[in-house]
Amino acid sequence: MIIQIDEQYRVTTDPYQWIIQKRRTRKGKEDWESLTFHSSPDAAIQSLREQLVRASDAQTVADALRDISRIDTTLSRALTPTFKVRLADDSEEGGK
Repeated sequence: MIIQIDEQYRVTTDPYQWIIQKRRTRKGKEDWESLTFHSSPDAAIQSLREQLVRASDAQTVADALRDISRIDTTLSRALTPTFKVRLADDSEEGGK
């Protein structure tokens, strides 16, 4: 499973763990570097959130709150399931 968070981060899984990965370029090729390993998806997302907040360059409380809100919005969008429903038109059902 791969859950794309944004252009720089994603969460992947293997049979044993949830892995936070960051995009990087290595020897001219794009690659994903595994950063941290977690036993649950909640732990992985919380760790990524904390990491992104710590990496913020906020200088004031207002800046920090703005960055936290932006980070939460990014994570929420990445983790919200989306469904597409395709309704068959009459021609696909034999004109019923």
